[in-house]
Amino acid sequence: MSALASTSQVRRKRRLESLVLGLTGLATLVIALPVVIVMIYVVSNGAGAISWEFIFHGPERAGREGGFWPVIVLTMYALILAAIFAVPIGVACAIYLAEYARAGLLLRIINLTIVNLAGVPSIVYGLFGAALFLDVLDQDKTLWVASATLAIQALAIIITSVREALIAVPAGLREGSLALGVSKLRTTAFITLPQASGGIITGVLLAISRAAGETAPILVVGAILSTNVTLNPVDAAGGRAQMLSFELYGRITEGLGFEEERKWGIALILLSIVLAFNVSALLLRARIQRASRR
Repeated sequence: MSALASTSQVRRKRRLESLVLGLTGLATLVIALPVVIVMIYVVSNGAGAISWEFIFHGPERAGREGGFWPVIVLTMYALILAAIFAVPIGVACAIYLAEYARAGLLLRIINLTIVNLAGVPSIVYGLFGAALFLDVLDQDKTLWVASATLAIQALAIIITSVREALIAVPAGLREGSLALGVSKLRTTAFITLPQASGGIITGVLLAISRAAGETAPILVVGAILSTNVTLNPVDAAGGRAQMLSFELYGRITEGLGFEEERKWGIALILLSIVLAFNVSALLLRARIQRASRR
């Protein structure tokens, strides 16, 4: 009887495992299928517009002809500036919250607030950036203002992801280092941070890739459609913001006179940049994890 009972239990467990596996596979399909459909649709509609001129030439006839090279370059400038603004502050905040802050109610409230900030609509960050930089600080509508606004939005994602990566580092590594007389600062710098580097890099790249697709913040702080401008980084930082996300929004809403294929071409370039950030994050994380196992 006991043998029959154990066999029946094994069968039930296998059925349950098969059911759970099927449900998780279905959930994955439900999530992945719309993404794949959107990608195929964008590629099929925009691939015809992609050419050397479309990517590497400047706009002509108010963007109705020529290419979008200035917008692509200024988009990368904006993302680099956003990373320069957000990464040091975000990583420093995450280190303090994960390694130095005293556990308690206040810390839980701070962590919950940061997590909630990651879900705030981007238009709210745009309004905050406009109020802070344009009204309070009386700055002009420039690329660096748009980048700083995007950096504020990226902070919550960076802090959350870096903090989780630091917490995931085994406590035994910290304790062993401290037991050998190494200071808390050096332990954090040379033990904890290298161990968490994969998660840190992934979080930063994902935050910047999200910023690449945002339209509302730069719309509020005064972005413009494509024009031939200087691509010198110093001069560009003081000029008006031009980004692919706003370019796509502007071309869709401006009405007639702009070919549909060119709109899809802009969308394809933007999608390629976002995918490049995401794939880079996955590859870097995998490479760092393999290196840490050696």
